[in-house]
Amino acid sequence: MELINYSAEPLNKVYGWLPHDLNAEKVIFFPDACPGKSPLPTGTVVYTEQPDWRKFAISDCGCGMLLCEADLTKADFKKENWDDIYFDIKANKGKLGDLGSGNHFLDALESYTDDKIYFLIHTGSRNESKLVDDLINNPQKFDAKFEEVCEWAKDNRFEIFNILQKYFGRLRLILDKNHNHFELTEKGVIIRKGAVKVLPGEQTVVPSNMNGDVVLITATEEVRQTYNSLCHGTGRVMSRGEAKEYAMNFDYDDLRNKIYIPEMIANDNIKTDAPFCYRDLDSCLGLIDPLITINQRFSVFAYLGQM
Repeated sequence: MELINYSAEPLNKVYGWLPHDLNAEKVIFFPDACPGKSPLPTGTVVYTEQPDWRKFAISDCGCGMLLCEADLTKADFKKENWDDIYFDIKANKGKLGDLGSGNHFLDALESYTDDKIYFLIHTGSRNESKLVDDLINNPQKFDAKFEEVCEWAKDNRFEIFNILQKYFGRLRLILDKNHNHFELTEKGVIIRKGAVKVLPGEQTVVPSNMNGDVVLITATEEVRQTYNSLCHGTGRVMSRGEAKEYAMNFDYDDLRNKIYIPEMIANDNIKTDAPFCYRDLDSCLGLIDPLITINQRFSVFAYLGQM
């Protein structure tokens, strides 16, 4: 098994996060590598010719991020509209247009290089993904259901996109990429868990935390060495259980002064996704510097999540 480590974690540590029954030809760990509830750690790309690989590809299939631009400035942003979007999304629970739980979010962004506002939608298919779990021994049905769930996840992001247009007018789509999927090859399969497929010259987006910056990047030719893959974020530095301890002393008032979070989202709701839970953006970008060119940088000024 060839291991390539772009993360800041020791190789023996990230290797220990892999399933013991994984027989892979190559595994790539990105800066956002971290263990979770899914079979593969987040922030990994696996190439395997193992026949029973499907058991590693489950969990939040098709989860992804959509970045779009509004023909508005920050002065046009109204907090009451953000509150209305909260209620619209809340009403969609279990249906299309549901933001979901975990680290899924909707951010309002301002650019460092122009005066327009942008929106970043991160959501997936956690409940719908359970439909593929029992099909791992039926390849044909698994693959069909997996594709169906990925399409649902994409439709879900675009439904939230439509909700945004209801309040902020016509939006320009910049990109929509999922980061939990598989890609069949001639001999095997590439599984991307918390990693996007991006060809040289293509763009993707990397957020950090609810109060951290977001970057729009372009993949360089070097990305061919990573099966045309890049990280999807910076990754967690602690488990949700550990975060609860740190959260007791966190200054939520200061956070809310920096970014707008509707009062309906209680501090207790966001304690396991607070900024201290995630790695530093610039440190992570430095680890993949040969793979990327930074195009644009944004700061977050409003957040929805943990609804």
